[in-house]
Amino acid sequence: MAKQTAARAHDFTRIDVHTHSWPFEDATKIKGSAAAYVKKIRAAGIDKVVLMAPADCCLKAVKKYGDFVIPVAMYYMREFGRRDFRGEMERALDGGCKAIKFIAPLAPYSDERYWPLYDMIDHRGAVAMFHTGYLGFDEKQPEIPPIEMTHMRAAHIDAIGRRFPRLKIEMSHFSNPWWEEAWKVAWSRPNVYADLSGGTAINRAISMWAEMFAPHGVLMESALKKVCFASDVNYFHDGDHDFGAHIDFHERLLDRINAPAELRELVWSGNARKLFGLK
Repeated sequence: MAKQTAARAHDFTRIDVHTHSWPFEDATKIKGSAAAYVKKIRAAGIDKVVLMAPADCCLKAVKKYGDFVIPVAMYYMREFGRRDFRGEMERALDGGCKAIKFIAPLAPYSDERYWPLYDMIDHRGAVAMFHTGYLGFDEKQPEIPPIEMTHMRAAHIDAIGRRFPRLKIEMSHFSNPWWEEAWKVAWSRPNVYADLSGGTAINRAISMWAEMFAPHGVLMESALKKVCFASDVNYFHDGDHDFGAHIDFHERLLDRINAPAELRELVWSGNARKLFGLK
């Protein structure tokens, strides 16, 4: 385990709201018992994980790891129109998934063709999670048709939040590189939360993030209280896990802006509990 996962002065239960297992089936193929794996990860500082995968894969993980896993069914929206997405999503939620993850659309997320999907999630009280900003791909072969990162900007999440004001929304990756846009949307839309997961945010200067959440050194509680802790790393494997750097990044940011205990609790797990209806 990375050294950064050691307990610190401001230590809270942590829920990682953005995780994967790759390949997806590997979530149920670790060596040893599931109980031993969960014990190891919890000892390292992560109490629960939101696993984003095809519905059948994340539900199998729930059966193996119990309440350590919060299942989220993930859908590549470039296939919209070629599959019965609404039916699939309804079955995923009926089966126990807590949210739907949208990624890689060929049209902007705010396109009206997607509205029936958001409406269905809204009426079921589930969460709509969106990959926002840049999306990686396999550079060895051309992407046909190519995914435009502008279709996944935070501005489209703002439009969805306006059209569906009761829909619980979580913005992954803080709309990298449109971070200021994501900050504005999460701050101004009551139903929109966001995370700083991914490999880019943690490598930027803490001073940049501190100025965003505490401009001129004055903590902006209304902005920070919408942030969820997340890493975007792979779990459910037998090697070392690399979420320690993400814990350390959030610790340094919260320390830098002198966040009070109640706001730290929201970031580490409180907001996740609100979104997914956890006790």
